[in-house]
Amino acid sequence: MLKHGFSLVALPLLLGLFALMGPFGLAAAEARASYQLNLELNTDSASLQGEEFLTLTNDGKDTLKELFFRLDANTQARMQVREVLSADKLVLPGRLYRYTYLGREIEDPLLYQVFLSQPLEPGQELKLTIRYVLERLPQISRSYYLIDDPNRLGLGSWYPRLVTYQQGKWHPEVSELSDYSVSARVLDKLFAISPLAPVSLSSSDHTYRYSAERQSGLDLIFTPDLLLRTADVDDVQLRYYYPGKMQKWSTEALQITEEILRFFKQRYGVFPGKRLTIVATEDGKYPVISSQQLLILRNSFAEGKDEARSRQQLTEWLVYGIAQQYWGQRVRQNQEFVPWVTQGLALYTGQVYMQQKRKSYLLGDQTSENYLRSARQGWNTSLQTPRLILDRLPLNSFSALAQGKGYTIFRMLDVLLGKKVLENLEVQLQKRYLQKDLTVQDFQTELEKIAGKDLQWFFRQWVQESHVIDYAIQSLQVSEREGKYTVTVTVQRLGEAVMPVSIALVLKSGEVVFHLWDGNSRSERLSFEVGSEVKEVRLDPSGVTPDVDRSNNRFVNQGH
Repeated sequence: MLKHGFSLVALPLLLGLFALMGPFGLAAAEARASYQLNLELNTDSASLQGEEFLTLTNDGKDTLKELFFRLDANTQARMQVREVLSADKLVLPGRLYRYTYLGREIEDPLLYQVFLSQPLEPGQELKLTIRYVLERLPQISRSYYLIDDPNRLGLGSWYPRLVTYQQGKWHPEVSELSDYSVSARVLDKLFAISPLAPVSLSSSDHTYRYSAERQSGLDLIFTPDLLLRTADVDDVQLRYYYPGKMQKWSTEALQITEEILRFFKQRYGVFPGKRLTIVATEDGKYPVISSQQLLILRNSFAEGKDEARSRQQLTEWLVYGIAQQYWGQRVRQNQEFVPWVTQGLALYTGQVYMQQKRKSYLLGDQTSENYLRSARQGWNTSLQTPRLILDRLPLNSFSALAQGKGYTIFRMLDVLLGKKVLENLEVQLQKRYLQKDLTVQDFQTELEKIAGKDLQWFFRQWVQESHVIDYAIQSLQVSEREGKYTVTVTVQRLGEAVMPVSIALVLKSGEVVFHLWDGNSRSERLSFEVGSEVKEVRLDPSGVTPDVDRSNNRFVNQGH
């Protein structure tokens, strides 16, 4: 069940938009689209005037009487479609998608519906002109980041993006390959950055031009004053943009990036691509945003901050961002659910890298806590809840579920199965699912083959269900006879989820003795013999299991 008190928008979306959703792992879209975008960026008002020329071919068997467009920018800015014109300049009726719930008509700010004057028959081509405005553009130090990000960390699509149509259904969360041509007029003197292809600038009218073919999205950055360093890491062309105040750290950032790239080359046998663009910003809401061949990093070297900690944060953000070039770009996960497999793998491989450096993993700890906080608050954390529902709840599903729960799952799999099993799994997935969508069932099947175990109990608990772990120590008794100590610990399972959990007996001699409890019983008395007096007992001392209440995981021997 969803948490009590959630917005009434959530439940009707499950009912009103269910017709827009369909099966997963589908074939290519049945309506091919290409975009020609004419933009005017006004830096004084932080707004963008847009004119979108869309060419659409119906390759399917169904007749289309309407079209849907994603207005993802409405999660952080304000996008408004002003008019939609047919090829013969007829104004087509359009509006935000509406549905009725409990007698009320509700508008969805993320979906725009256009009604065609004539049905688009199979094999026919359609040309539309969409005029729109995008206000309150997010900016960092007068830099504008137009990031076509399905996770909506940057801006989301900064133009009305056609919703994919497949096998008789509309799929708002699927991003298909399209062709792009962009002409952007900017009155200020800004520098344009694109990760995929060069941007040309016309000095006569200060217009930036850019084009790309067969891409799942398009990223453009307009910035006033970034410096640039370049490097070649074997076959990878590396570009690193940074503000002047980060000059001191630019060389070190490039060195760390090279080390991380070689780590993944050794792990998977390939680099993530032929080109990687990194843009360091002075500030930002998120530590790292990853897109196609692009990373946007928040400056970790703030004035007055501890440099060693800043250096560690930079390393963590870089390894997580580069990992996403493998998990999320080379191997994708269907976007109709939170991408917990790819995000979990990206964060987990970051942990492996930091462990090799003998460093703690602050980013991983933070994401785990985001998940635990949501679980403590009673949110439905099932990873089978559609994103159409999650995105409209007052819950940061990407942070709490895709990152937090995804990383937590892989930490548990590491303990259950071992690092070598997971590394073998990663290599297999990189080969078998290159440029494909990886479903959760595919992932489970591949993992069970390599591990040689049935893991349905694990996936039922942590993917399908929303249960939590809460283990506790109820009591501790110690008796001594002839120099031998018998320790009796009463442990409890307060939550519904079941996982093996370690028990650490901390002895007066300084020795720590470990035992494993299967965690099945609601309450159980466990007895152990040790050679020294016991100071205290701890459950899950390394914090591997996502226990929602650790205050009851430690019991001190008062008689000591």
